[in-house]
Amino acid sequence: MIGRTAVIAFAFAVSVGGVATPRASWCGVSPSGGLSIEATLQPDHVAPGEQATLTVQIRSAGLNLPDVGVPPLQNVAVQRAGTAQNFSMVQGRVERTSTTVYRLIPRTEGIVTIPPLRVSVGRDHAETAPLTLTVSRASASRGTAQRPLRGGANAPAGTPEVFVKATVDRSRVYWNQQIVLSLRLYSRVDIIGDVDWKAPSMTGFWTEGLGPPRQRRVTLNGVEYGMMEIPTALFPTRTGTLTIGPAQMRFRVARVIQPPDPWSALAIPEVVPQDMALTSDPITITVDPLPPRPPPGFQGAVGDFTLALHVDGPTARAGEPILARATIRGTGNVSTIRDPEIRAAGAARQYVAGSATRIDRSGDRLIGERETDVAFVADDPGVVVILPVRFAWFDPEGRRYRSQSSDSAKVQVLPGNLTESKAGRPSPGAPMPAAPRRAQGPSGRLTLDPPMGSTALVGFSVLAYAAAVATARARRRLHRDPRFVRMQSLDTLIARDLARANSLVAQKKPAPAAVLAENALHAGAGYRFDVDVAGLPRAEMFGKLRAHGAQERQIATLESLFESLEGIAYAPPETRSADARQAIRAVSAEIGRYRRDLAR
Repeated sequence: MIGRTAVIAFAFAVSVGGVATPRASWCGVSPSGGLSIEATLQPDHVAPGEQATLTVQIRSAGLNLPDVGVPPLQNVAVQRAGTAQNFSMVQGRVERTSTTVYRLIPRTEGIVTIPPLRVSVGRDHAETAPLTLTVSRASASRGTAQRPLRGGANAPAGTPEVFVKATVDRSRVYWNQQIVLSLRLYSRVDIIGDVDWKAPSMTGFWTEGLGPPRQRRVTLNGVEYGMMEIPTALFPTRTGTLTIGPAQMRFRVARVIQPPDPWSALAIPEVVPQDMALTSDPITITVDPLPPRPPPGFQGAVGDFTLALHVDGPTARAGEPILARATIRGTGNVSTIRDPEIRAAGAARQYVAGSATRIDRSGDRLIGERETDVAFVADDPGVVVILPVRFAWFDPEGRRYRSQSSDSAKVQVLPGNLTESKAGRPSPGAPMPAAPRRAQGPSGRLTLDPPMGSTALVGFSVLAYAAAVATARARRRLHRDPRFVRMQSLDTLIARDLARANSLVAQKKPAPAAVLAENALHAGAGYRFDVDVAGLPRAEMFGKLRAHGAQERQIATLESLFESLEGIAYAPPETRSADARQAIRAVSAEIGRYRRDLAR
């Protein structure tokens, strides 16, 4: 009696499922009733490229359980997803059941006929009737119900079990303003293993990851989902309309195959993995150029920043380095911030002691700090004054330029410690008496007249002092010459920015190296033709350069270099290191040509 009740209940469940879910099904039973095979196609209408699920269930009395396969189908990819087996005993009778799931993915429109599937055990034979799969593009709009997935909660009809969504925190920004792209995967079912995702195309953006994927539970329209989020900070490097392409996610979910006999003590649901692939929608971003008339010293920083200047101490000794550190911290693309100029009065010499960039990716936005160390050395006692350091940036929230200057810092230079400088030398000890002469030495005449040649030496010293004074005056006049200042700025681009770009290429980071070289070329063209082009879109920049004397061949060279650097900046690192070195050499040669033009 128990066995009969089990069979009737199972038949009722299948009948209800048939009403709720569009599918094709056929069951064949052997004459003895000891062998049966059932094939279910769900759904039976799909569009090309969509997936239909063929479930084949075989029941056999006794221990023998045959296998069955699906023959090749024309223009259809057939993939075997998995097989679950079950053993049960009802009223002393042993019955084995196997359930195999196939994925059918048609490539073209038409009618696909699945031929009868046959199984045999001894003299028992059973087969299904042919099933028909209709493939039509019109089927793309028809809802297709899926088998229940493990972990899926009850939800209103039409609520997706898994979907992906890409969003940005703002769709209209300024050049180099930070945008946060959030790629989110929502799921009401269990995801097996890792999610393989292909990043969208982001041509025209500098990209920085915001840490590892973040997971939490959220509620959407009253339905609870598990959400995995992959945030990325984007900084547009050109103006106009830019497009963030679609992202692709591939993952595997757990599909549950219920046992055929739910009253059996050994009936345990089988979990079969199912591969899924989802694609997000593209996003359009409008990028505005920065406002005109930037303040002096502006070099393209966009965000919210602060400047701090730190000096080692109020005193130092002659010959010892005095370290001054400028720190810029805040929200924005800290990696591309150019080091501020740190100068001092009263120092005999100076050198760059180092620089460092630290980035915090743990929050919702990219923040960090950039440190620059410069050492000054005074050879004589006196006062060294660290002049105010100035930094300018554009504040996109306030829609205006901002600047900050540090206070000057005075350092008292004390005489060098001779005791310390002579430390470690052996003590000369007590003075030794001179040995007595055996004979009288030669005699001579003592006179107050200057020795021979001293007059010439004094005259030479006066001439040398006058030459030094004249040279210092000429040097001061030269440093006040705007043309010479522009030449020095070009030298700085080569010695600092392009050297840093070459260092990044050596570290297998061609993308940021290309962006640094692009910024250096942008600034170098402005120095060469004495025009402020910071933050200008390329077309407007070329127009200003032409108005200040740039020839068409020079514009064409610039355009070619910009295109090469842009292509390197957004290509895979493993394929572009050699191209980056060559492009940086070309930029260095072009900036060197600008300097030679100014030196004429």
